[in-house]
Amino acid sequence: MAYGGAGPGAQEGPKAVLPTCEPCPDFEACQRDLYIGTAGIALGVIAFICLAGGACLLVFSGKGSLILIELEQNIQRLRR
Repeated sequence: MAYGGAGPGAQEGPKAVLPTCEPCPDFEACQRDLYIGTAGIALGVIAFICLAGGACLLVFSGKGSLILIELEQNIQRLRR
């Protein structure tokens, strides 16, 4: 048998998909909260990609080592 033809749930058939926000007085608030949560996750992923890309750009272009050398020299100047 192919793909799930055996097992305890083989003969149950398709299951209904329940909406996350059921129609109720707070339906608009529920939808807004879902949108805010989804936007937060999307912004987090975009920020991570941008930071990783920026770090890779600095490392692979050679500017990263120059920035670190400059930072080290500034720290040494402050210690004197």
